[in-house]
Amino acid sequence: MARTLRTAVIGLGRIGWQFHLPQIAKHAGFDLVAVVDPLADRRREAQASYATNAYADCDALFAAESLDFVVIASPTNFHADQAIAAFAQGCDVFCDKPMAPTLPEAERMAAAARAAGRKLMIYQPHRARVETVALRAVLEQGLIGPVYMMKRGRSAFIRRNDWQAFTQHGGGMLNNYGAHYIDQLLYLAGSPARRVTCALRTIASLGDAEDVVKAVIETESGTILDIDINMAAAQPLQPWHILGAYGSITLDENGEAWRIRYYDPELLGAGVIHENLAAPQRRHGNVDEEITWQETTIPLADFEPVDFYAQCYAFYALDRPPFVPLEETLALMRVLDACRKDAQRG
Repeated sequence: MARTLRTAVIGLGRIGWQFHLPQIAKHAGFDLVAVVDPLADRRREAQASYATNAYADCDALFAAESLDFVVIASPTNFHADQAIAAFAQGCDVFCDKPMAPTLPEAERMAAAARAAGRKLMIYQPHRARVETVALRAVLEQGLIGPVYMMKRGRSAFIRRNDWQAFTQHGGGMLNNYGAHYIDQLLYLAGSPARRVTCALRTIASLGDAEDVVKAVIETESGTILDIDINMAAAQPLQPWHILGAYGSITLDENGEAWRIRYYDPELLGAGVIHENLAAPQRRHGNVDEEITWQETTIPLADFEPVDFYAQCYAFYALDRPPFVPLEETLALMRVLDACRKDAQRG
């Protein structure tokens, strides 16, 4: 191990407590020296579970501790100020998604990191999920031909009542799930966004932030990314559909395997074209053409998810390239900003 990073975690909510702290504790490259949370019971719980120092705010943390690495797991509105304070103390930062509630705040964070000569990476976990790893491998086989559309859906019926339901806290499904799925699809497409359209609605939520997001993004390579996030849906949407020129890919009902249906274009005849207005035998749609479909299943169990904290250590301690480059995160923030602007125009 090249070096050990003296680490603090800011925010002991769900993601900080359930993901960041356990991952840091089991990796020898991170020394958890402190946590920050305004709630005393959460601080006591962290002290008892991890034998670490605990502080009520960042000012107290930075006054008392010498740190290398700060993990920001606080609500979105705090990200920029907390990251900039960490940079001023000579710390690198790993920050939860979304990077910030707005594009200007994200740009302010990035500028501060560059000015201080510090590293900044955003936690985009859906890039690391096993279905993403497996799907990238499937797409590399080229079975379905050139991909022209990727559809991603997330649905439930939830009357959201926590901070994510309120715009004043940076909530809403565009920042919450949209930051996940748009980043995931841009990552899979491997091409930046060229055109963005979006509609936002508040339907079932008890707050004022949107709980329905419909976004369509056309990439520079021409792939259409179709995102449906609906927390007011009484019946589920299909979570995945990848469409190519020769077939398509879906996730099975249990979320355990990619199902691929495709044809071999070399076995497909040229076809007979009828350009006149009178279709032979009054039949339409090339109904006599026979296509030999092939089907295969790729289990997700054959793949491993990306270890995000191994990637963190490689980037922050070993100076290797970041798993999530900052420029790609800023590109995501520009897409989220374009979604809001297009929804407002609509």
